[in-house]
Amino acid sequence: MSSSIQTPIIVAVFLLAMSFENALKGLLLSIEKFMQSRTPIPAIMIVANALSLVFSPMYVWSLLITSNCQDSSLATKVSLHFFVNTFSFFLLYKTWVVSRKNTLVAVGAAILITDRCIWALTDCARSKSIQIPQGCYYVQDKMAVIGISTGGILVDIFCTGVTILGAFRDLDSQSSSRVQQIYRILIADNVMRTLSVMAVNAFTLNYAMYGSLQIISGSPSVLLVIPAISSC
Repeated sequence: MSSSIQTPIIVAVFLLAMSFENALKGLLLSIEKFMQSRTPIPAIMIVANALSLVFSPMYVWSLLITSNCQDSSLATKVSLHFFVNTFSFFLLYKTWVVSRKNTLVAVGAAILITDRCIWALTDCARSKSIQIPQGCYYVQDKMAVIGISTGGILVDIFCTGVTILGAFRDLDSQSSSRVQQIYRILIADNVMRTLSVMAVNAFTLNYAMYGSLQIISGSPSVLLVIPAISSC
């Protein structure tokens, strides 16, 4: 396998190793916070980090395997979508809490997480990996990629927008410095995450529209790196 062929896999494995390390740290921190507070938010993050720990080695396995193509591809996709959608649920739940459990925010969050789940099921049903003499021939469904990427962008825009509106609602000259500090952290976190998510999903959308969504085992493809970026 030439160096040009190995490069996307090396990049993907490097990103997955970083993701695994961050998920392990996040899992330990979430367990500690849950033991202190017994609240839903750290509990959701325990699940999300555990799923990330499952996905990273499974994706490495799927990159290297040359048999049982459809089974390995489907198992990896299921673990990825469980992780991504659990994290989206965490963001939406936290946003609902910040909104003081507003009914409209709950409805919007329910619509967005349902949309994400529908596209995840579509991806699992319509993307295929076929056994060929060279190894595995993977075909990614274009509409599923577009739907998943668009859904990710919408979730982050929604969470950031609700948080900023909450700040306008709650902050005034009489607000305590602690409340102001909490909102500054929340807004900074949401804005930075939204910018990074939009950058990744914009790249994914562009690649889905104009790039090749078929992969043969051992062939260089940017498509191999996208799931690894999504897990970071």
